[in-house]
Amino acid sequence: MTRIKQPWKKDLDLLSDKQLAKYEDSLEVLGLVRKGKSLNQSSKQVGISPSTVKRYVSSALKSKNNRIVAKKRDSLLRKIRIYENGKEEFIQTRGRKNASISGKYLSAVGQSIDNDDASTLKMFERKTIIDHKGKHHVLETNLNKLKQISERREEREFFSIYHRR
Repeated sequence: MTRIKQPWKKDLDLLSDKQLAKYEDSLEVLGLVRKGKSLNQSSKQVGISPSTVKRYVSSALKSKNNRIVAKKRDSLLRKIRIYENGKEEFIQTRGRKNASISGKYLSAVGQSIDNDDASTLKMFERKTIIDHKGKHHVLETNLNKLKQISERREEREFFSIYHRR
């Protein structure tokens, strides 16, 4: 079996649980650095070493005035949840822009379901997110389908908590 060097740059599914945890922690540190905290402060807060952060997200960092800061844009992989064709999907996408779109979309979905009002989903109609392999995913905006997905998620969560063998 051939080992892939820096698999977090290719496909997050290739990472071990330990590597994935470090990668996700590194993304969290990157977010704190973007908000103005130092790399050392952010790393300490998250509980990961600055060198580990640099190993995983160095392409999103730069040196400015003898200080490490985050670049405005990056092409790091992120695993995000979306709803597509009446189903919940987890996809990998590059860059914080797509992750931000996904976050806003999921917020709008929750608000639409809670208020039984699809108007907050209008801005996502025919909106696509491109995954790391180049596939376009059209975001689900049908409120009835989103309610069904939500009900299925709640049922799964209920049974995973209360299911007995």
